[in-house]
Amino acid sequence: MKKTTLALAVAIASLTSVANAALPDDTFYTGAKLGWSKFYDTHADRVDGATKASSNNVGGGAFVGFQANPYLAFELGYDWLGNVKYKTSGEKLTAHGASFTGKLSYPISFITDDLDMYARAGAFVSTARWKADGEKHSNTDVSPVYALGFDYRLNQDFSTRLEYQWVNHIRTDSNINPDNGMLTLGVTYSLGSPSVPKASELEVRENRYVLNEDILFSYSKADIKPEGQASLDELVKTLVKLNPSESAIIVIGYTDPIGSNSYNLKLSEQRAKAVMNYLESRGVPAGLISARGDGKSNSVTGDKCNALKGAELRECFAPDRRVEIQVQATTIQEVLVSEQKTNTK
Repeated sequence: MKKTTLALAVAIASLTSVANAALPDDTFYTGAKLGWSKFYDTHADRVDGATKASSNNVGGGAFVGFQANPYLAFELGYDWLGNVKYKTSGEKLTAHGASFTGKLSYPISFITDDLDMYARAGAFVSTARWKADGEKHSNTDVSPVYALGFDYRLNQDFSTRLEYQWVNHIRTDSNINPDNGMLTLGVTYSLGSPSVPKASELEVRENRYVLNEDILFSYSKADIKPEGQASLDELVKTLVKLNPSESAIIVIGYTDPIGSNSYNLKLSEQRAKAVMNYLESRGVPAGLISARGDGKSNSVTGDKCNALKGAELRECFAPDRRVEIQVQATTIQEVLVSEQKTNTK
């Protein structure tokens, strides 16, 4: 069988097709939220002349964050918690403040790759103002703040979040130190999402199909996306015609140099196996194909990205994040023996 030059031109999908819940590493983002706020332990019986405390309000806030890696982010925010009005007595408590929290996320991939569950925890610097008998008093203190929520990625730049936040023990200059719970719906905008490489930037190489990671997988995931499946379906039309006695197909996963060796090696192996399994499910003979992950090795970008940082660095490394499907004019057994000999030198 003659060696054939194989080329796969991959069309880049729209922004919504590359959605994933976790932002790229070293990305800043900003957002706002609005919802329902309620104070607890308001103790109307401790306020002279008060018959009831009204503590349901509209609450909300704004925040900026930094995504350190797919699972960890840090946020600085400002929250308006609303007020407590004591009926009959006319006294009023108003609270707001700034927070600094760490945010841990976990993907809920069994539902969709675009959804994360997260938890936040940190410190809330509250300012509580007490108004009584025409006089105003304020107190500033630090309280613990906790939050649980869900992030849903709409596209490369925008995501939504549903969150319940709890501020514990807001201190005032009176004998009432309430807690606050706030349920909000928010919108997040990425300030540094790297651009998706254009199709013209994909290299054509002899005897290899080269597929960019962004076509096949969501960020830091190993589940093949629908548009990735469509590209592989086109490839299958060629691969199923090969003669198993004369050819071998090797699926190799690669990552960019960002991150640890162990993490990148594991991710590249998972992605290569996912592609291999998909091709087999579409009719490519199992005895014709094998898979391996080479992690961050065999970079095609060289040192041209060394001076870049953040989003520009990740965009520059895009050609390294790929899956190569090599077609070799030999049997799979001969390929494995040849590779074993090479590795022992």
